[in-house]
Amino acid sequence: MTKKLFLFLSLIVSTTVLADTKLKDLLNGTDTTPALSGLQISVMKNGEMSESHALGFAQLEEPVSEALRINHKLRVASISKIVVAIGVMQLVDKNLLKLDQDISDYLGWNLRNPKFPQQEITARQLLSHTSSVRDGPRYFIEAGEGALKDFFNPESDYWDAGTHFANGSGEEPGQYFVYSNLNFGVLGEVIERISGRRFDLYMEEEVLVPMGLTARFDPCAVPVSQLAAAFRKRPIDGNWAPNGPWVAQVDAGSPPCFYGMQSIGQARQFLEGYEIGSNASLFSPQGGLRASANELLVLLQMLANGGTINQNRILSESSVAAMLEPQWTLNEDGSNGLSAGEAEPGGPSDDLMTSYGLSVHRIDLRGFGYDRGPNTVLGHLGRAYGVLSHALFDPETGDGIATIITGTSDDPSIAPGHSPLYRVEEEILRWWLNKLY
Repeated sequence: MTKKLFLFLSLIVSTTVLADTKLKDLLNGTDTTPALSGLQISVMKNGEMSESHALGFAQLEEPVSEALRINHKLRVASISKIVVAIGVMQLVDKNLLKLDQDISDYLGWNLRNPKFPQQEITARQLLSHTSSVRDGPRYFIEAGEGALKDFFNPESDYWDAGTHFANGSGEEPGQYFVYSNLNFGVLGEVIERISGRRFDLYMEEEVLVPMGLTARFDPCAVPVSQLAAAFRKRPIDGNWAPNGPWVAQVDAGSPPCFYGMQSIGQARQFLEGYEIGSNASLFSPQGGLRASANELLVLLQMLANGGTINQNRILSESSVAAMLEPQWTLNEDGSNGLSAGEAEPGGPSDDLMTSYGLSVHRIDLRGFGYDRGPNTVLGHLGRAYGVLSHALFDPETGDGIATIITGTSDDPSIAPGHSPLYRVEEEILRWWLNKLY
């Protein structure tokens, strides 16, 4: 064993020695869950952080090989949507945006579903995934390749045969829930149009910095020493190989700054001529935030505290209440939406989403099979590039948990869970509930 490898393995051990035995077992893999490349967990009790853990490794590429620390930032996937919603609701608080006004008034171009041309699409519908906007085969446009409105233009190559709009009976705006990442590309463009600032900079200056966070939507704005990669034991777009090597999926080495920009220099050159409000989808508003589990817990603290954090008012109490209350709920016969999230309906992910606020996932823990803890937790889940993330809290007690699994060694769906979650996600939530309740 080389001295460098010995030191690296020693560092991993040192970060886990104080961790709960259950978490160590999950890191190494169990009879029902695959081994993990890394795991960050932060726990909130009565609105305050009570403990945090970091296990596994952050990077494997030379010259950096290091253990995962609690301050490492990862691409947290769809938890990013809560942060975008905070930015949108700040505009509401400033009377610059109305949730129920035609979103076309803010975009500067007409957004109408051709199946329902008389129905306005609003910010409330975009935030609650009831807008009738759909992802289609793609939901972002790389830098310099087009404008966001091309997705909705029949003359554009990005029209994709109209698949970015619902066309079924009863699926008009405001009536039918389908989880769609493209909603947040549209919201990112609205933020740019109203604020006159680039999406990533607006989020940094108005949302992240006032909350005391160094999380960023631009991975190139994060020091390389603080950035951790996502992993799988699977080549990108290849088959799982549980006995093979870990393969970095995103953020290994020096990651691209934004979609279509491979380096800081290329990003600077492109952004010098970037037209505000042209294509906010390239900044990945739907899932591109780089943050640590501790930082995700700060988001939960702010929401649990009615919009304040560290004595800073981030949102009005009314805006927080609007985010958390149900905007859509699955009806008894399931006819008003698809509950499987991004998964195919009719499978184990059915009933993953049965109630949703303004970019807030409302989870019925009893419906998920848990017999202790709160009936409902609020927040969001994230799944992308191997990462499985969670930021959830009990609005009654201020207890919560933020988790980032950096990757799994095998398909996490191979051992069915007792709920629409993967088994490893279930076990982490059970660990939290057993600890606090």
